[in-house]
Amino acid sequence: MTKANPSRRASSATQDGDPRGGNAPGRRERGSSASWWGTRWPIFRFVLLYAFFLGLFYLMTITPFMRETVFPTYLRWNASASAGLLSVVEQNVSASGKTIRGRTSLTIERGCDAIEPSALFIAGVLAFPAALFRKVPGLLVGTICLMLLNLVRIVSLFYIRLYAPSWFDFMHVQVWQAVFIFLAILFWILWAVWAIRERQPAAAAPA
Repeated sequence: MTKANPSRRASSATQDGDPRGGNAPGRRERGSSASWWGTRWPIFRFVLLYAFFLGLFYLMTITPFMRETVFPTYLRWNASASAGLLSVVEQNVSASGKTIRGRTSLTIERGCDAIEPSALFIAGVLAFPAALFRKVPGLLVGTICLMLLNLVRIVSLFYIRLYAPSWFDFMHVQVWQAVFIFLAILFWILWAVWAIRERQPAAAAPA
């Protein structure tokens, strides 16, 4: 009687699809699925956190405190600061509430305050996987830059209304709104590149 070789039987069982074998289809599929999810989880995590923070912002905007206190105060500050800039080259320019008065008048309303672009930027920074001590300077610098650039927008709209009133709505709604969305994305990209570079370990010096 011929005895079967044990090593040959083990090899045959593995080739026939024994789930204990290293090359079993089930194990390959599970490994491939885990690998696919592992490489894409950071992207899903960022998107989920971004949507969460942005949704939280819009929930805050409907609260009485934001609508009746924060937003009106910030709009009045925009009007006052813009009037201060205009007074450098304009005479008899003043701010009354959220309205700038001079050779023409301009009222600062919601949507002309850079709040939404700032929220887009802030949500992106908070959702990005970076250390808190890198997020804080990014939040401060990016938000302040957007606030200051909004004053430039208001001053430019004042002169557009004064010298080219037919272009006012186009510049206000079409151009400047798009520019601020672009700036918010650009500032986030610049910050993210900086945060990633700072996170990477320094290359070893050559011997």
